Amino acid sequence: MILNEIHKLDALKANFKPLLNLINRYDNIIILRHQRPDPDALGAQLGLKKILENIFPSKKIRAFGEDEPSLANVLGYMDAYETLDEPLAIVVDTANVERIDGDLTNVKEIVKIDHHPNLDEFGSINIVETSVSSTSELIYLLTNCWGYENDYLDSESGRLLYAGIVGDTGRFLYDNTSKITLRVASELRSFDFDATAMQNELSKTSYNSFKFTGYLIDNAVLNEHGLLYTVVSKEALEKYDVTSSEASLLVNVFRDIEDVKVWFLAIEEDDFYRVRLRSKKVVINDVADYYGGGGHPLASGVRASSMKRIEAIIDALNTKLKND
Repeated sequence: MILNEIHKLDALKANFKPLLNLINRYDNIIILRHQRPDPDALGAQLGLKKILENIFPSKKIRAFGEDEPSLANVLGYMDAYETLDEPLAIVVDTANVERIDGDLTNVKEIVKIDHHPNLDEFGSINIVETSVSSTSELIYLLTNCWGYENDYLDSESGRLLYAGIVGDTGRFLYDNTSKITLRVASELRSFDFDATAMQNELSKTSYNSFKFTGYLIDNAVLNEHGLLYTVVSKEALEKYDVTSSEASLLVNVFRDIEDVKVWFLAIEEDDFYRVRLRSKKVVINDVADYYGGGGHPLASGVRASSMKRIEAIIDALNTKLKND
């Protein structure tokens, strides 16, 4: 039934056979993803690694990158770095080269598998499908195209891909949840893993983060256009003893507030602000693109060099909201 829908996914349909042929030619494969990974990045990376290990047990396949402390104990840790001889690099869930968490200097070829807008075609093969919910969903569909889903997907790879889908769909609440997404999730749930326990672990928050949520709400600004935002200083992070990564995870605390159409967190780091943009319906990734960031139509990010740049982003979002 899933295969009946794949004909609508042009990049997948055109490239699944060339990718399999390419993988067959390499003894060494590294799988990378973006910096500061979320559940989809890790689920796609580690899920694909497990699938390829099952299909090609004689190949050396490694997942590289920095461990994410808030997720590693649930989804898994990265392999210890080692230099492999002219490997194939498969980069998942990463829109542009600058965001890749890993070293590409020694690789022979690069493959890109992603669901973000394809602004940087850095792979010799680019499988980019923006209509799917997540890269983890795309990995599952790719496996179906290969015809290996029954023999080489197992409880661990199923668990990882399911976690990625749950993460990027907000437990299937976001608009990117399609009928194919739900079908894929249903098929992954046929594998033997405790989905409830995993989701509970992924949803856990520290007491410090819980208290910090109050700070975000108390310091939020909501204007007449439906834009809400909070700017977080390094001093605030230190006061509540939360990291920038932990603070970023709280961006959706504003999602269900009445009259809010677009919102963001701007979190101060050493020499810039990391801006997490979110929207209920208004497309915002064009604003992110203009200011050097990017992402999905309703979930994007930007690095802002100063408060002046944040004010410019606010002006751009207000203009969009007034014209909506």
